[in-house]
Formats: sequence, C-alpha cells, structure tokens
Amino acid sequence: MENKELEVVETKEPVRNEVKKKLEKQIAKKHAKMEGKSRIIEYLMEEHKWENYAFLILSLFTLMVGVLMLSGVLNPRQDWEFFAKYFKVFAWAIVVVCGVGLLYALYPFFKPAFPEFKKITWIKGWNFFGNVIRTFLFIIIFASLFLLYDAFIQQLLEKILG
Repeated sequence: MENKELEVVETKEPVRNEVKKKLEKQIAKKHAKMEGKSRIIEYLMEEHKWENYAFLILSLFTLMVGVLMLSGVLNPRQDWEFFAKYFKVFAWAIVVVCGVGLLYALYPFFKPAFPEFKKITWIKGWNFFGNVIRTFLFIIIFASLFLLYDAFIQQLLEKILG
C-alpha cells in the first residue's frame, strides 16, 4: 500500500513541473506579444466584464435610437438646419457605429467558443441532407397529427355544445 502512495507522489512531481513550465511559456509568450504596444492597447485587450455589459447596453440603446431616426419616429428639429439637412446620414452613421460597438461588446463573451468550433467534426453532405429530410418528415407528420386532433376536438365540441 505504501509503495503505491509513493509512486503516486513521485509521478505527480514531474507533472507539476511540466504544467509549471507550460504556464511560464504561455506567460512569456503573452508578454512578448505585448512588448512594444501601448498601455492603452494592453488595457483594451484585457477582459472587463462589467464594462462590456455597460457598453453593450449603451450600444443597444443608441442603436435603437438610430433605427427610430431612420424609420421616421424621431424627427429633427427644424431650427437646427445642418442637423435637419443631413439627418439620414447622421442616423445611418449612428446605426453603423453602434453596430460595430455591439460586435465589439459581444466579442469577449463569444471568444472562448471559437477554439471549440475547431474541435467539432461536422457532418458530411449526404448524411446532412438525410437528417434534414427526416426532420421535415417528422415536422409534417406531427403537424398533420395536431391538425387532425384539432379537427376532431372541434367536431366533438360542436356536437356537445351544438
């Protein structure tokens, strides 16, 4: 029993050293990437979860304002001649900038998923189409079944109440 425990302790130490070396390599690689970059870029590349939430909400709100301006719900004041003259251009600029801001705010939330997409083995063409056909048949059969149930229940209620 003691021999097995000693083996486990002995095998854990090289694994720890290996993990420690890998972590040190990753940290060194990150620092090498960041060398020569400004502190602002370094700050922006870090994850700031709550700031992203606030930026996401502001982007959504401003995007809605831009869409309301384009749809004609919000109209410019006529005494602001320059703004009233280029109102649609301003509204489109708001929509484009907020759309880009929305993508920027959402990117950190989806970033961990990108490496996982590379691990997926996607289904081949004929298997995909076979599954699509089976799915549509399933939907058609159950939709017709529910329509028949509905017609039956409707006839039954007409005879009962009728």
